[in-house]
Amino acid sequence: MDQENIGKFIAECRKQKKMTQVELAEKLGITEKSVSNWENGRNMPDLSLFKPICDILDISINELMSGEKLNQDNYQEKLEENIINLSSKNNKTYKKYLIIFFTTVLVGFIIGLGLYILYDNIELDVKYDARVMECNIQNNELVFQNKGISVFNMYYTTKTINDNHYIIFHNTVYLQNKRRSNWEYGESFATYLTEGRIPFASILTFDNLEKYNNISAYYTDDSIKKIEKLSNSEFLNELDNLHLMCQLN
Repeated sequence: MDQENIGKFIAECRKQKKMTQVELAEKLGITEKSVSNWENGRNMPDLSLFKPICDILDISINELMSGEKLNQDNYQEKLEENIINLSSKNNKTYKKYLIIFFTTVLVGFIIGLGLYILYDNIELDVKYDARVMECNIQNNELVFQNKGISVFNMYYTTKTINDNHYIIFHNTVYLQNKRRSNWEYGESFATYLTEGRIPFASILTFDNLEKYNNISAYYTDDSIKKIEKLSNSEFLNELDNLHLMCQLN
């Protein structure tokens, strides 16, 4: 099917019927611009409009698809040619939509996988909660423990300043685990711990601390990296903003 020839043929038949583009558009229930686009060869009528167009212009669908008036001699030949062309056009359209479909599915899968990986690896800072975070120093051994129902990522850094040894802890939790996190249960979780039921406990142990005269363990609500970047004087000023957990003098 030749799109340009079909458009010229529609224009020719419309003029023979002494109809304007507006009148043809009104009869078909479409816009004048659509008729203009057909006749200028910019696009084709929708297949659903083929029969209404032919009824209005007194032509056959075979003639519309051929873009010309047909006589008895070449009618069958053109019919077969148009059927083949239409089949080819439909196949191309099918392949086009098939490619669009699978491309959309692939892009959606990649985006979904990316979001899943991102969701699976985002770490959220855990604020200090004395109910679920414990620290004890006994016999030159320091034990930091998280008690709860979520798996925390435990980080720490150390600083020694003027014979004072500081251990600073920080917890994070993956975004995927946040909905099961301890601190979201409020007082109900405090009761849970009071009853002595600890479904999960993660522990960090530090021994051989006898070489230090003064040991202090703090918890920071901010990341450990922030603490590590502080100079000694900046760190000492920051102590007031940290949570003192246990101390040995």
